[in-house]
Amino acid sequence: MMFAVAACALFYDPANLGGDDSRAASPGDELPISAAPLPLNVNDPGVDRIGALRFMGAVHIRSSDPAFGGISGLRAGKNGYFLAVTDTGNWLSFRSLERDGRLVGIREARLVPMRDGEGKIPEFKRDIDAEALEWDPESGDASVVFEGQHRLMHWKGLDPARPATLSAPARWTERLPEMVDWPSNGGGEAVVVWKAPDGQPARVIVGEDRVLEDGHRLTLFTHKSRTRYVGIEGVPEHKPTDAVMLDGSRMLLLHRRFNLKGIGAAVSMVDLSPLLAVKPATRLKGQVLASWAMPFTLDNMEGIAVVREGKRTFVFIVSDDNLTSLQKTVLMKFELMLSS
Repeated sequence: MMFAVAACALFYDPANLGGDDSRAASPGDELPISAAPLPLNVNDPGVDRIGALRFMGAVHIRSSDPAFGGISGLRAGKNGYFLAVTDTGNWLSFRSLERDGRLVGIREARLVPMRDGEGKIPEFKRDIDAEALEWDPESGDASVVFEGQHRLMHWKGLDPARPATLSAPARWTERLPEMVDWPSNGGGEAVVVWKAPDGQPARVIVGEDRVLEDGHRLTLFTHKSRTRYVGIEGVPEHKPTDAVMLDGSRMLLLHRRFNLKGIGAAVSMVDLSPLLAVKPATRLKGQVLASWAMPFTLDNMEGIAVVREGKRTFVFIVSDDNLTSLQKTVLMKFELMLSS
């Protein structure tokens, strides 16, 4: 069965998705949702840790709405709200449902189609294949990386607590010359924005399939409107699928393995500060914090978000089911346990 799932993913063609079933059927309406609890390890339910990640619950999420699924980027906001993007061009907003601090489900889930700068909903998936999200819950500013037609689109004022804001048109579209020759189905998979020491925003976009000669993952670093190529250390046999800032300079990078050996996932931590040093770095090392495969719970893990509660840090990871019955939408919660 593992081979069947992996083979399905290897030959999955996202361009075949599209049409009415892949877009939000009733934009903004609350979705019918069910959630089934999952253990961390299907063979040993008592296991509660993978590396630096302490297990805090997981659920298999289902909906009767055929547009639900395909989650490819995730961010956390206030009061348990989350904002995600799907690779069929929808915003997905929801709130986590927790009991005694453990994840038991989601609620208030809504799908809203993304709108371009003219307020129109693109007709074909190839025009709106969202793969990565950066969102500031304070300002509502959001940036989404698309593949196929490689570009970024930027929105303002998005707030999952006010679903109508998700129907706002994009404010502007950014096309980077450095992304022109990226594979159509292997473009930017992760984006983070943080404040540099000079107070200016800095950004990295990690590519899915571009690998440098030394094995590092091709990454675009932008600061003060200047973009340059850098490399970030990956995880063998894995591809990067999402990233999120952990603090002022460190990034958590999510990785996925999906090949004939089966599925796997990993989370690494990357210090981005050397990119802004007096002598800027061109290569960044990654520290693997956790890596797992069957019989641990996982699927095609593609989204990662961070929630802080006092001195504690929680990591949420979600999968992309590619809108197929052979895969599933899994949401997992962990507490990050870093040694001081």
